Amino acid sequence: MAIMDPALLPADRDHLDIEDRDQLLRLENLLAQGSFDLAQEVAEDLWIEATDAHKDLFKGLANALTAVCAREAQKHRGAREIANQSRVILDPFPRRVLDMDLDLFLDSVSGFVERGEGPILLGPRG
Repeated sequence: MAIMDPALLPADRDHLDIEDRDQLLRLENLLAQGSFDLAQEVAEDLWIEATDAHKDLFKGLANALTAVCAREAQKHRGAREIANQSRVILDPFPRRVLDMDLDLFLDSVSGFVERGEGPILLGPRG
């Protein structure tokens, strides 16, 4: 079932095929390990393969992780600009989508871009 309106993406992952669920789990694990470059590649793969509103969601995730990688490479200004673009890309989506807390994610990306360290979090607050 194609979902064209970003606002209609569900809070959970039940509608996703098993491969996409596995990829999201891999993404979370890589983030927990601090392997931001590999996590960015997973998000990019999801983005490339998606065909509906998921495409922009995964694009926003990949973009945000590109900001993190840019910060790791000491490209401060570029990292800030990319992080800001990511907020714009992800703005149309529900704040909780596919078992992810987008505000928590974006805040952790912004914190990393600002400080150059810290975890990148996708999970729910609490």
